[in-house]
Amino acid sequence: MEKVEGWVKAHRSLIEHWLWQEKPFSRGQAWIDMLLLANHSGNKVLIGNELVYVERGSFVTSDLKLSSRWGWSKTKVRAFLALLENDGMIVRNADRKKTAINIVNYDNYQDLKTNKEPQKDHEKTTERPQKNTNKNVKNDKNVKNDEDIMSSGTRAEPITEYPYKAVVEYLNQKTGKSFRDKSKDTQRHIRARANEGYVFEDFVKVIDNKCAEWTGTDMEQYLRPSTLFGAKFEGYLNQKRKATDRISEVDNW
Repeated sequence: MEKVEGWVKAHRSLIEHWLWQEKPFSRGQAWIDMLLLANHSGNKVLIGNELVYVERGSFVTSDLKLSSRWGWSKTKVRAFLALLENDGMIVRNADRKKTAINIVNYDNYQDLKTNKEPQKDHEKTTERPQKNTNKNVKNDKNVKNDEDIMSSGTRAEPITEYPYKAVVEYLNQKTGKSFRDKSKDTQRHIRARANEGYVFEDFVKVIDNKCAEWTGTDMEQYLRPSTLFGAKFEGYLNQKRKATDRISEVDNW
């Protein structure tokens, strides 16, 4: 088969077009549908009583929802997702409540200019005026201090955005407090853990674990960023919670 190059943009409104409603979907249509469903930027999604951070290139669904959406049996949906996963096209994380799907190499489908721009453009990017570099130094999202590089080693690709706001909002929601996501000390702790490889869901689990253990006790005063996201973060993350402390499972997923 002749190799096809080039790409076209597909607006997300395509999924609401009458042409897209005919079922059952073909496997190719189901794949394009997944690309359209994937988040273009990370955001928070409330699933029952759980606030979940969904990263760029990912979306949260269920076998039941995809079955209804594509006009397939749940068995066919699972087989298709397994096929995509075996081919390295997606990464799937499923539990009893939801299925989180991450599109591998999502940027290749969306940001061709960023990933495959001509070499001369790349050279222009790396030789920007010094004044722009200085401006970036002041931006916490673009510059990482030496203190954030942990003994375990540096990341292959630097993080460009940290979940300061999402983490602090969730902590405030659980504790009824008013911590500020702009606090430099709070950002420092969140940034350090993120640079170690921890993601938003890990922060949520730590908050849930310690709120369940400390709320209503003398330790409640330590439900704060500097304690929760400090040196004992991994221990808090991996501690076992009593069954009565866990959030109840959500129906219809």
